[in-house]
Amino acid sequence: MSMTISIDDELKRDFSEVCREIGLTPSTAFGIFARTVVRERAIPFELSAVTPEERAARSYDLRVADGVRRGLEQFGGGDFVSRSESRSLRSARDV
Repeated sequence: MSMTISIDDELKRDFSEVCREIGLTPSTAFGIFARTVVRERAIPFELSAVTPEERAARSYDLRVADGVRRGLEQFGGGDFVSRSESRSLRSARDV
């Protein structure tokens, strides 16, 4: 069976070049994509309207939350450390 798709000439050229570098034809690459979609019943990569800046902010928020969680686990959720102890802990972690 044959399928026809329309893409921009520059995209076609760049895609074909990348496929060639990998050792595939564009047709084989699209076949791999199609089989993966069918097998996984999903697009095999993230589709998002989130900007890179929003993604970076979310990532930062998650790292901060994880640091708070680990700090609570390590210090029993009620113990306090001095500012100098906190700096020392961060320095040790960043090494």
